[in-house]
Parts: sequence; structure tokens; C-alpha cells
Amino acid sequence: MKYAVVTFGCRVNQADSVGIERQLRALGGRVVSPEDADLVVVNTCSVTATADHGARQTIRRIARTNPGVRIVATGCYATRAPLDFTKLPAVTDVVDNSDKHQLIACLKLEHENPTAQRFGEGDGPCGKTIQPGTAGRTGYTLRVQTGCDETCSYCIIPSTRGVGRSVPLAHVLAELDEVAAAGFKEVSVTGVHLGSYGRDLGPGCTLQDLLRLFDTHRSTLYFRLSSLEPMDCGPDVVDLVARSGRFAPHFHLPLQHASDRILRAMRRPYTSEYYRRLVSGIRERLPHAGLGSDVIVGFPGETDEDIDSVERVGEGPSRSVDRELLLVEVHALLAPLVDHATAIAE
Repeated sequence: MKYAVVTFGCRVNQADSVGIERQLRALGGRVVSPEDADLVVVNTCSVTATADHGARQTIRRIARTNPGVRIVATGCYATRAPLDFTKLPAVTDVVDNSDKHQLIACLKLEHENPTAQRFGEGDGPCGKTIQPGTAGRTGYTLRVQTGCDETCSYCIIPSTRGVGRSVPLAHVLAELDEVAAAGFKEVSVTGVHLGSYGRDLGPGCTLQDLLRLFDTHRSTLYFRLSSLEPMDCGPDVVDLVARSGRFAPHFHLPLQHASDRILRAMRRPYTSEYYRRLVSGIRERLPHAGLGSDVIVGFPGETDEDIDSVERVGEGPSRSVDRELLLVEVHALLAPLVDHATAIAE
């Protein structure tokens, strides 16, 4: 069986696609381009209408250029609106996010005789089964959590990913051992709500506990944290990153808005002043750290004064960092949040 996996969206989706590829490789599949594949899995995103449109457009293009292909839709858009895919050509199956881990069983695919050559195609040590189809790459995306229990008013993800669920520590460490053995050098640690890691696993299992285990892992792997909510990036996390030497000095902290009024409407559990203090603490502890953020503009009810507050986020008596260090990325979601554009804050 020749297959291809097309991925839209975030690092969590990218990690999910790695899991899908592992299933297909274990079945004896061989990765090819979508135009040459017998089976194409389209792992969709639904954070914006643009993402939805891109998935539909891609499916139509694959069906047009590869007559007879079997297309499987999964991911957040497929979970949110499965009936949309029944209208698209060549789509034979729609797999819910909750069933991605057993995609083979859902599709009732038959096993082919795998060979050692199918595991680890390409040059370099990284073409092993841990991440098929990415031979030669040195970075690996490790998903340790999925789902979200927050209720941000603009976000559709909790309805497509479900409640927060953490991968047990033992499973995370086992995958980490495989990643190291496969020759990868850097691991991006990701989750839908990464900072909530372990809350569903009981006492003694938090994000800090996980990061401490990474810090003492017997490999030489280097780690990078993906997006952390401001309320989850406490001094203990910052201190660990600062003193470890095994974590990239980088924090992506989504602000979403600098107007406290809009933050309340968004149901974000912090204020702009809290964010200023957080960034100030990071800059004092790690002066050369990379800082990224997201800001939503066009939120329903937003005024010109609210927008001006974004310009003032780095100003005032508690000013400790230039605006350009705070606002690396601006994701503009136009009301009623059906489209988006990206800009760089001045």
C-alpha cells in the first residue's frame, strides 16, 4: 500500500500525523506523494475558516490529480463538521480525533508483509520507525497532552479535541527513549494545553515534574517548549529553563489581547499587567530569551481604544521590555472570527 499524510495546523496535529504514519508503516505501507498514493490521510485543522477552506481545496486537488485514490479525513475540522466531507470527491472515511490512534482498525485495512527496508528509508539515522517519512531530520515533535478544559470564548478547540488528557509519564519516557535511539537531536514538547499536563493523572504529576525528568534524561536530547498559557508559565518553569542547559531559552506566551475588558470577554484568566510582570521576570532571568506571542484583533465589541491598548502593552510604569519582544506574531481574527491574517507588530 502506498500512502501519504497531509497535515494542516498546529504542532499537536503534526505529532498526531507522525502517529498515523507509524500505524501505516507498521502495516507495511510505503510513503509516496499524494498524487501517487493509494491512500491519502488529510489531517485537518479548524481554528479558522481559512483552514477549513484549505482542507477542502486540498482534497479536491488530490482527487483531481489522482483518480481512484482513497481519501480519509481526520482532525479538528473533520471532527467538528464530518458531513462537510461527504460532499467532497474521493473521501471514503471520516475519522474522529478520538479515533486517530486506532485509524487502522477504523479503516479495516489489511496487513501487508513489512520489510526492514520499509522502516528507515533515506539517509541518516533519523529515518527509523519512530518518525517514518522524515529521514534525515534532527527535530521531533513530542505530544504529551491533548484536549483542553478552558472555556475561552473565541476557541473551538475544546469541542474538537475534548477534555484535557495527559499521556502517562511512563509512556512519554518510553517514546523519548525511542526518539533518542533513532538519532534525533531536539524535541519540541507540545500539547493542546501543555501547561495542564498531569492534572488528570493525579498528585505528583505536573508539567514541572515532566520537565525535571527531561532535564535528567540519560540522552543528550535538547528540548524546546511549545506554546504555554501565561497562567501556566510560573517561576519554577522559567527557573528550570534558565539553569538546565537542556532547554531552548524560548517562550511562546499567547497574550490574545492587551485590553483587560476584552480579556474578560474572551474569558482569559489574567490581566495585561500580569502579562507584563511575567515577561519582565523572564527577561530578568533570561535576558536573551526568545519571546513570542499571539494577539487577536477584530474581536466582537472591540473598540479603537481597545486596539490602542495593544500598542501600549510595553509601556507604563512597569515597562521592562520593548514591544517587539512581546509581540512577535499578531494573528488577526476578523469578527465574527471567520478568517485570519498574520502581521508583525511594530
